Amino acid sequence: MRAILIDDEEIALDVLEIKLNEAGGVDVVGKFQRVADAISQCGALQPELLFLDIEMPGMNGLEAAAALRAVCPDAEVIYVTAYHHYAVDAFGTEAIGYLLKPVAKDKLLQALSRYESLRARLRDRSGAGQEPSGATTGRTGTGQASPLDLVPPPDSPTLSLKVLGSMELYGGDGRLLTWRTRKTKELFAYLWHHRGRPVYKYAILEHLWPDDSAERAQKLLHTSLYYLRSLLKAEGCGEIVHYGDERYWLDAGGIRSDLEELLERSKTGLEGEAGQDAAGLYRGDYLETEHYPWADAYRIELRSSFTAALRAGLVQAGSAQRLALLGKLIELEPEHGPYYDLLAESQEQMGHWSGARQALALKERMGRE
Repeated sequence: MRAILIDDEEIALDVLEIKLNEAGGVDVVGKFQRVADAISQCGALQPELLFLDIEMPGMNGLEAAAALRAVCPDAEVIYVTAYHHYAVDAFGTEAIGYLLKPVAKDKLLQALSRYESLRARLRDRSGAGQEPSGATTGRTGTGQASPLDLVPPPDSPTLSLKVLGSMELYGGDGRLLTWRTRKTKELFAYLWHHRGRPVYKYAILEHLWPDDSAERAQKLLHTSLYYLRSLLKAEGCGEIVHYGDERYWLDAGGIRSDLEELLERSKTGLEGEAGQDAAGLYRGDYLETEHYPWADAYRIELRSSFTAALRAGLVQAGSAQRLALLGKLIELEPEHGPYYDLLAESQEQMGHWSGARQALALKERMGRE
């Protein structure tokens, strides 16, 4: 198994490497005294195990774990520290081991055995002879996931996403999922917004943390990625947030959304029941209540194209369908007077005289405001 060691004390790195060599079966592919150096090389080294000290200057091991797993999501963490009081926080980051210095050989062997057992279970789930990471993340021969080869496993749960109006993500059992932080939610929205296209890391930092220093923004990104991956993993989605060539992307094949349903229904026009259904789906503008500036351009574009499709649908719509389309058009463009005239006309054709009077009264009221 491939491992990297991170500790700010050089002698601690050397001692741990000796103990791992004695244990056998571990190839130490990198030793680092600075977390930043480990993060920069982790993607290329592709370690399976991360041995982390906790008490380090700059970024401690708990923060480092989130940052490292953002670029090496398949790696497991084992903490090595002189302080036992970090244990609760450490296992809160899903570490598989917590070793106290000086590291006892039997404890080290137990941690390595725990890792082997974990990998064996994952291989069993993925099928004989298949690496679990490749089976679920579409990894290429270079160890990086390809955005052109991201197919969710057949038993992958389907999450339900609403982005018209407010953003809400529901689990496979219909539960509304709760986000650890607001930025975790926005990061998910940002990656999903790009529909599987890789997004340059620095574009994410610029859009989500424009007022923070580069160092702090990177820490916040790594922490948010960790929270996001943990949430999706808890819902049985596996590793669907991918990293390669300093870019991140989301494999959203197992997530169905109201926007995709709206666009699908709009392909053939909004006449008849399709128009009524589409009007019901459009419960608000794209990510309207989230107030994400990076979504503004698409929000305006979608609203404009949907409004045009509604107007086109009026031509061949039946009376009942026209009422639904006009109601939505008035909701979207309340200042457009001709809609009220058409609504009154449709009400009269259906014999709804009181409805026609209400439509004209509403037009008059809007004209006075």
